[in-house]
Amino acid sequence: MPIIRKLPFLALASATFLSLFVTGCFGGGDEDPPVASGHPGGCLDREPDQDQNLLANSSFEEGEEPWISLNEGSRFEVSTEQPHTGEESALLRMRDGAGAADHKVYYLVQEVTPDEMPDVICGYYRVENWMKGSRHQYLQAVAIAFKPTNFADTYSNYQIRYLLAGADSPPFNIDNGKFVFVTREEPVTGEWVPFELHVKDDFEELWGNVPEGFESLRLLFEVRWDNKVAGESPAEADAFYDDLYAGAE
Repeated sequence: MPIIRKLPFLALASATFLSLFVTGCFGGGDEDPPVASGHPGGCLDREPDQDQNLLANSSFEEGEEPWISLNEGSRFEVSTEQPHTGEESALLRMRDGAGAADHKVYYLVQEVTPDEMPDVICGYYRVENWMKGSRHQYLQAVAIAFKPTNFADTYSNYQIRYLLAGADSPPFNIDNGKFVFVTREEPVTGEWVPFELHVKDDFEELWGNVPEGFESLRLLFEVRWDNKVAGESPAEADAFYDDLYAGAE
């Protein structure tokens, strides 16, 4: 069933992808997804060891590669507008008019092939110009393990979807995914916000197992909207991500 755990804050699908997997329930109808809880000694408590980072070009100082988008119509760009460190960060620029409907995802994606699931995924996001066009307009980080050998072959992949900010309820039903709320609040604007996701522990808790022998691990950092009705407010946001890490705690 889904989880909600509060992370400590210090004061991470195209239409085709969704059509394949958005089919069922997220763990029992009216049950609340979990809220992410923080763990001591995480990667935001100290400088992450970049030699253990599964994500290449994690601060975007080397351009776009090997980061990709899953939809050419909602690509990211490397920007010098709001770097967290260095000179550049990734920018997902959402500009969808009142007539837009259904769902749309702005992607920042990297697919890796580690020998085992990382302990943590962490990094920073920053939101500017937040105009909400749907109740479910939000930031999300997703971990997708493809064909783990120790899971049933019911689905081609198994997911955990971390709602970083902006959504106060699960946006849709999905059989092969579990939602975890980092916060149900609207995103803070105008400042960098850290997040830390304990993905190995969450797979164990939510799925009853940590994926092993998987073909690949896809990590996605998004800003998106779902369930938008044409004629309602435009959906706008500038969502920046920087200094991303996936690896040992």
